[in-house]
Amino acid sequence: MTETLFIINPVAARGTTFKRWVETRPRLVALGIELREHLTTRTGEATEVTRQAITQGITRIVAVGGDGTLNEVVNGYLDQSGKALNPEATLGLLPSGTGSDFRRSLGFRTGADSIRALAGTRTRRVDAMRIVFTGGDGAELSRFGINVASFGLGGETVALVNKWRESLPSWIGGRARFIAAAVSALNRHRSVPITIQLDCEREVAVASNLIVVANGQYAGGGMMLAPNAKLDDGLLDVILTDRLTRFDIIKELRRIGRGGHLKNPKVSETRATDVAICAAEPLAIDIDGEMASYTPARLTILPSAIRFAVRSDRS
Repeated sequence: MTETLFIINPVAARGTTFKRWVETRPRLVALGIELREHLTTRTGEATEVTRQAITQGITRIVAVGGDGTLNEVVNGYLDQSGKALNPEATLGLLPSGTGSDFRRSLGFRTGADSIRALAGTRTRRVDAMRIVFTGGDGAELSRFGINVASFGLGGETVALVNKWRESLPSWIGGRARFIAAAVSALNRHRSVPITIQLDCEREVAVASNLIVVANGQYAGGGMMLAPNAKLDDGLLDVILTDRLTRFDIIKELRRIGRGGHLKNPKVSETRATDVAICAAEPLAIDIDGEMASYTPARLTILPSAIRFAVRSDRS
C-alpha cells in the first residue's frame, strides 16, 4: 500500500487525540498501512506539512483530529486557485474532535468506519468551497472550507466552544458544548439587515443573525443544519433565517438535530454556486468549526476539488 502520512493534532478533543492515536496506530500497521506520522504543535502547521508532503510526492494524507484539523489539511491540499496540488492525491480522516461533523456526511458512524476507509482503495470526489473575507487589518483574505460556514450566531457559538475548551469537564460531549455555547451567545443575539446575493443575479434581504452556507449536512456536534446538502453536487446549500427571536431559536434547538428546523416558516433553504453576504453590522464567520473573521464575505463552490478516502460498499 502507498505510504500514508498521518497528521495528528494531539490537543484535539480536549487533549485526548494523542492517546487515541497511540491506541489506533497498531491497528493500522496490522492492516498493512505503511505510515508516517507528524504531530502538530501550532495553528496552521497542518496546512504547511500537507503542502510540503504533496510537493514531495506523498499521495495519501490523513487528518487525525477534528474538523479544524481537517480544514487545515484541505487548505494545504489546494493551491491558491482552488485546484488540487496533485489531483491523484487522496485525503483521509481519523476523526477525533469536539464536533467531528464532516465524518457524519461521509457516512462514518464509528472510528472503525474511518479505519476501513483507510484500509481500502475506494475514493470519492467531494466539493470544497472558497471563502473570501476581510482580515483584521482590512486586507482581503481567502480560506478553503469543506464542511460548513456559518455567520452570526454560529460564529459566536464556535468562538465560545473554543474558548471553553480547557474549562469545561471532559465528560460534557460535543453537542452539549455547542448547545451550551449557543444559549450563551443568544444573550447578545440581535437581528440585523443582511443582503445575500446568489450567483450574482438573485438577491435576498433578511433581518437575521444566523446564516448557514453548507457543503456538508452537519455542524455543531451533530446538528443537521443543512439536511439536504450533498458533498458532490456542485452546489452550496444556503439556510436563511428571517426575524427569528431568541425564543424561536431555543425552540428549534431540539428539532435541529434531525433537520426539523426547515419546517419553521422563518427558515428557508436555497442553493447556489456563489454566495455573497453583506450585513449592516459585522457578523462573525465560522469556517469548519473555527472562528475566522467577520462579514462581508463571498463563498464559491469548487466542484469535485478533493479526492477523499471512503468505505467500500463491501465494508
